[in-house]
Amino acid sequence: PIWLKSKGAPLDTSTPLLILLDGKSASASEVLAGSLHDNCRATIVGKQPSYGKGLIQGAFPLSDGSGVIVTVAKYLTPKHLEMQ
Repeated sequence: PIWLKSKGAPLDTSTPLLILLDGKSASASEVLAGSLHDNCRATIVGKQPSYGKGLIQGAFPLSDGSGVIVTVAKYLTPKHLEMQ
């Protein structure tokens, strides 16, 4: 792991956080929101489910020039919940 150290005042971990999500929230915002929520650091509000669904997809070319997109992985929260 990479550890970051504050040069000034310590980080405030007591102030409540709200994470705002809507139907267009995806990818990194889903991962951050899920992690903060699972660690009891933030409350998620807004429209759910989010857009991205936490899926990782790969595009694979086919011999006829077309292609296929396949889900190859999923992001999970620290408590192993899906990003929905």
